[in-house]
Amino acid sequence: MSEAKLDFSTQHKAGAVLGMKIDVTDYSDACERIEAIAKSGAKATVAAANTHLVGEAVSNVEFALVMKTFDIVLPDGMPLVWALRLDGHDIKERTYGPYFMEYVLVHSSPHLRHYFFGGTSECLEKLQGEARKLNPQIQIVGAVSPPFGVWDEAVELRLIDDINAAQADFIWVALGGVKQETWIAKNRHRFTRGVFLAVGDAFILVAGQRAYAPAWMQRLGLTWLFRLMQEPRRLLTRYLRYNTIFAVAFVKERLRLAYGNN
Repeated sequence: MSEAKLDFSTQHKAGAVLGMKIDVTDYSDACERIEAIAKSGAKATVAAANTHLVGEAVSNVEFALVMKTFDIVLPDGMPLVWALRLDGHDIKERTYGPYFMEYVLVHSSPHLRHYFFGGTSECLEKLQGEARKLNPQIQIVGAVSPPFGVWDEAVELRLIDDINAAQADFIWVALGGVKQETWIAKNRHRFTRGVFLAVGDAFILVAGQRAYAPAWMQRLGLTWLFRLMQEPRRLLTRYLRYNTIFAVAFVKERLRLAYGNN
């Protein structure tokens, strides 16, 4: 099966934030695009980028190359939206991964098939229940909680075979930021069809196992602060590292653009 040929010229605009291609899109546009790909029977990959992913790409050349393989990169974080606006792009809001997942579950054609890969068994059970509340006609053809840790090749092939056998149109992948994008890119050639969407925390949020940040905090780009208040020990080091990498790199880039090499 040949892969989808995506048009980023006139209809599908994209910008760049610290070297990472970011699509200038919204929930409706992105949903229409992935539905068209799914209906064609082709393969495509979608990521939801925030300062963590961009910061990782800035500091890790291998991960930067991983992100270059993705067909669609959603502007998940408000700092990315602000950066795109600074470059003159007309973008009104972010396309937040968990909200995008909800949007697709509700608005995509009812005959399209969904597969959930990642999370715990409890989370997947709740997620499927919430998905059916959002869309009673939804077709769920698989929900797998993979083993924790590093998988050997035999386990990897079994998981991939299960996904291929399901013939899903949308394969939602929640393995955690960086790991999920790397896994999708590494195994893309092994899949026969489907749109693979790296959505991180979306499973937990859509399943109702954790609260969304208040709308005002999201508008101000403070979702990270809300998450930090929920899990300070786990997230403090990560946020300090990657938010700092992003901020420093962004300021350096803007100074370079403003003053050249002087």
